[in-house]
Amino acid sequence: MVQIRRSLITLVSLASLAGAGALVVHDRLQIADAEAVNARIAANQAVAGSTVPEEAFAAGVALAKAGKVGPALAQYNRIENDEAAPEALRLAARFNSGNLYLRDAIEAADSGDTASAIPNFELAKAAYRVVLRADPGHMAARYNLERALRRLPEVEQAQEVDVEQPPEAEQAITTMQVESLGLP
Repeated sequence: MVQIRRSLITLVSLASLAGAGALVVHDRLQIADAEAVNARIAANQAVAGSTVPEEAFAAGVALAKAGKVGPALAQYNRIENDEAAPEALRLAARFNSGNLYLRDAIEAADSGDTASAIPNFELAKAAYRVVLRADPGHMAARYNLERALRRLPEVEQAQEVDVEQPPEAEQAITTMQVESLGLP
């Protein structure tokens, strides 16, 4: 009986030890992956299709610096829609998207291409507003929104139209005689 207990305790101890060893190996592999990502980011060799949001952000920054606006916006869009990404990183991606739109809009407006300037100004303003809703103290987004608004002011939704008022007699709706048709 004692021998069976000792064997059982030994077996449980070995199984626990094997499980702990597996966890250590798993953690070490995760640390190695994180170190590899950090090394790629530090060497400016971030992979654009990475599932690690920080590396994808670094790839977006590198693409934007290289003048590849479309792929950079695609990277930022992936990060913005990745719910596993930290909120601060998602806002930074939205802010950088706004900066790319604003830069393109200013270049297009300065070259006389209003057809592409107007949508880019609107996209930039929308991006900055999203950032400011999440972080009202984001001064760079506030400044860039102001720049975009100065270049392309908001269009008033309801424009006042001078309509001649009807004579006094036509204003009194309550004096009209209406026959009730009744309910069916």
